[in-house]
Amino acid sequence: DVWMPSDNYIKPQIADQVAIGYFNNFKEDAYTIEVESFYKTIKNRMDYIDGADLIANEAIEQVILNGEMRSYGLEFMLRKNTGNLSGWIAYTLSKSQQKTPGRTSDEIGINNGEWYRSAYDKTHNLAVTGSYKLNEKWNFGANFTLQTGQPVTYPNGQYTYQGITVPSYGTRNKNSLPTYHHLDVSATLTPKSSQTKKWKGEWVFSVYNIYGRKNAASISFRENAETGNNAAVRLSLFGIVPSVSYNFKF
Repeated sequence: DVWMPSDNYIKPQIADQVAIGYFNNFKEDAYTIEVESFYKTIKNRMDYIDGADLIANEAIEQVILNGEMRSYGLEFMLRKNTGNLSGWIAYTLSKSQQKTPGRTSDEIGINNGEWYRSAYDKTHNLAVTGSYKLNEKWNFGANFTLQTGQPVTYPNGQYTYQGITVPSYGTRNKNSLPTYHHLDVSATLTPKSSQTKKWKGEWVFSVYNIYGRKNAASISFRENAETGNNAAVRLSLFGIVPSVSYNFKF
């Protein structure tokens, strides 16, 4: 039998979420602490079949499958609200998985219909933000971000067919990109003349990714032209990015 898509195969997603948390201000509201755990499920979560061709595909419904997703984790935040030095530390420990069976009993679906990491799965997510007011003219800030690398699928072997080397892949999203992190710093100058006018202007001097971390946007595999060995090639989009801007408001 040949499977034929129906008009209502692409169904709307239905999500349910439960959460429980704790919130408290202490030391005369100078500090705030927040802790929350959550569990979320999504029905009719679509994913593409292995080897799907999306370019100029007029029957896109034939290369997608309906499945379900679940996400759960724990979120924590500690915030300092007052004083010349303020900021927060936020950390999330979580897991996001998807299950995508075949359309019929004869189809294996994705990863044999078993749970696998979704594209949004990031086990660790840490953010540290700080701001220091030196005086009425100068304010300094810093922001550090660290996240578990995005799930990806690496080849686990290869074979040769008619002189062409073809990679073979394991289960979907079993691997991860390297850990993602960067530190951004800024200095904001508010001229004294702007403080007495009806409009307020400020200069912002900032540096994104100050230590030049080469975070991987993707990793591709190809044959080294000189050695003939397989090589992993990292694609990084941004290095150190300095900037200067002027903001004003009435």
